[in-house]
Amino acid sequence: MSSIRPLSLAARDAIEDLPTDFTSALSTTQHQQVLEAISRLDFISQGSQHPKLFQLRCLVSLLSGRHVVLRAATGSGKTLVR
Repeated sequence: MSSIRPLSLAARDAIEDLPTDFTSALSTTQHQQVLEAISRLDFISQGSQHPKLFQLRCLVSLLSGRHVVLRAATGSGKTLVR
């Protein structure tokens, strides 16, 4: 039997703080993918990190089969999107 790790407070806050203009445009599948991405990063980082909004927007675009050009500063988290 596998145990399910509860989300950290930071991850729960990240989910609650997602802007409605972003979440309202998502399909049910895309919304689930965003929640899964937050959950996975929370698990991997042991609650120390959560995705930034630009990372989630890129994720949704990539999973929708769109090409993405991302320009961001060094250390801003572009690798997570790949």
